[in-house]
Amino acid sequence: MNILVFIPLISLVLLVILFENRNHCWRSSILSATVVWGVFLTVITEFLSLFRLLKFFPVLGVWVLFTVGLVILYFQLPSSSKGTALLKYPGKILKGNKISLYPGLLVSGVVFIVATVGLIALIAPPNTWDSMTYHMSRVVHWIQNHSLAHYPTYNLPQLFHPPFAEFAIMHLQILSGGDRFANFVQWFAMIGSIIGVSLIAKELKADVRGQVFAAVVCATIPMGILQGSSTQNDYAVAFWLVCLAYYVLLAVKAKNNQIPLFFIGASLGLATLTKSSAYVFAFPFMLWFGLIKLKHLRLKIWKPILVITAIFIFLNVNHYLRNFDLFSSLLGTPKNFAREYKIEVFTIPTFLSNVIRNLSLHIDIVRHLGLQEFITPFTGIVAKILGIIHTIMGVDISDPRITSGSYTVPGVSFDENTAGNPLHFFTILITITYCLIQKKLRNDKYLVSYLVAIIAGFLIFCLLLKIQPYQSRHHLTIFVLVSAFVGLVLSRMKNYTIINIVLAIFIFTSLPWVFNNKFRPINTEANIFNLSRIEQYFINRTQLQQPYVETANFVLSKECSNVGLSLGTGETVGNRYWEYPLWVLLQKNKVIKLEHINPQNISNVKSKIYPHKNFVPCVIISVKDKNLNQKQNREIVLPSGTYVEEWSTASEYISVFSKKNKSSIPQN
Repeated sequence: MNILVFIPLISLVLLVILFENRNHCWRSSILSATVVWGVFLTVITEFLSLFRLLKFFPVLGVWVLFTVGLVILYFQLPSSSKGTALLKYPGKILKGNKISLYPGLLVSGVVFIVATVGLIALIAPPNTWDSMTYHMSRVVHWIQNHSLAHYPTYNLPQLFHPPFAEFAIMHLQILSGGDRFANFVQWFAMIGSIIGVSLIAKELKADVRGQVFAAVVCATIPMGILQGSSTQNDYAVAFWLVCLAYYVLLAVKAKNNQIPLFFIGASLGLATLTKSSAYVFAFPFMLWFGLIKLKHLRLKIWKPILVITAIFIFLNVNHYLRNFDLFSSLLGTPKNFAREYKIEVFTIPTFLSNVIRNLSLHIDIVRHLGLQEFITPFTGIVAKILGIIHTIMGVDISDPRITSGSYTVPGVSFDENTAGNPLHFFTILITITYCLIQKKLRNDKYLVSYLVAIIAGFLIFCLLLKIQPYQSRHHLTIFVLVSAFVGLVLSRMKNYTIINIVLAIFIFTSLPWVFNNKFRPINTEANIFNLSRIEQYFINRTQLQQPYVETANFVLSKECSNVGLSLGTGETVGNRYWEYPLWVLLQKNKVIKLEHINPQNISNVKSKIYPHKNFVPCVIISVKDKNLNQKQNREIVLPSGTYVEEWSTASEYISVFSKKNKSSIPQN
């Protein structure tokens, strides 16, 4: 393990200390420092990419210079302010707010959950399905190409999806020489989100109990626990949206013109640079900001809007330009990919269908609480009720115009793609009802506006996007943001004993998701501590391990340094074909270059430009999907020559093609 990987973390800590010296609030300092750190990472990544300098020494050099600069700034502080902050800073976290015994125990529960998820993130390798196809694959392509420029690929999501989370992973991978720290991006986002929602609760006038409650609610979200040790990007985007919500809240509450414009624009830009769903969830908060400031600033509203827009565009412009160059659109989403996600019909019945079906993803409270031996789970009853409602509305419950795949009411899941959050869902309903009943709460304009912004984001999401089997992971942002509201409302309820019991239930019922992560378990016979790292890469699809390992061993025996990849047919965007494990298995004794060969999609135009036009493979690995009845060709013809099948797995799922000997080619 290369300790140089900790330099970016040291720079983040220094930023926190510098902001804390100014803000005198450790939580707001963490958010501000992380936003600045994220902007810096984005800027240097794009800058180094322009000159094809995404390499170890340039990346290390930039981080060292940045850290040294922060150290110099630290020592420029007045002696009275600086003191021994570097040594005393951990103590400042506990200074100022006295936490009584029970909230202190709740904080201990949160720390235990976060620490355990962090241990899983460290021990387990990336093994999320999407990471095997595009999250981690795009990272190693960028490192190999020393550039973010679009490249030929069979998997177009590697190109057009927003890249910030993978930017951060790439820096950690370059500095550490491997993917040991790849899961930490989401883990740090989890920590930041927990801190952020407690801070939002504070700005909404929650006392210490309410802030602790908000942290507990956020830390115990099942989907969040599962994602906190993965290389998905749902928690990463949730964190940036928490930052955005916090700074928007500060702005709408400000009685003067001291608006945190940089942080609003940067949070918005980093969120949209992380995941496209940010456009949906950020819109209501920006609308809230705009309406309030229009009332105060009148015609001068254009000034803050211009600044925020400029920062937002600055952070996203290079990715937009890369997409526009290849796909002729800023977001870059191909039409067949968009059809899978975008609603194709807009009517009131179909909208209502999407709302209730999205809500039903979090309905299995019986199994969540482990009460199935005493109470029959009512997912079946809910399915029947939904069927009746859809019949009355005249809507097919699995209408392909509003549904990707087929719809069923799901039960409890330990899969980071499909897990629901039933306890949180029902608690949200209860707290919203309580808020409406209590005059003091429903008359709190900031609290109600904050809640309306979250609900509006959810409704827009239901309006625009088809429901799919993996929809609940997109809901993580909603559950994280609403944690601040729930924590505050719970703290205002009069029966402290019941509320304390409820919060304890939140922690204890979340533990199965901590220990029994479907793909990174620690409480099963085969777990992350006794399975090899290679076995864990394939825990999602164990049937692929043997053919992939055999294929890699054969290719390594050829002593080939340029390996071509032919994944599927190239006719669909798809994510069926696992690429990243091949990189892991082939990079053993020497650096082997891998490139996609002749992808049958729009990215193939990149095969004709430098450096891809100079790539001549000595072997080609061809992977087909047996479930689609795809057959292997016996020859692959490229401008560099003809390649014939030399080896294949027993099922012909994977074949290796070698260049045809010129002497064997028939002469005319």
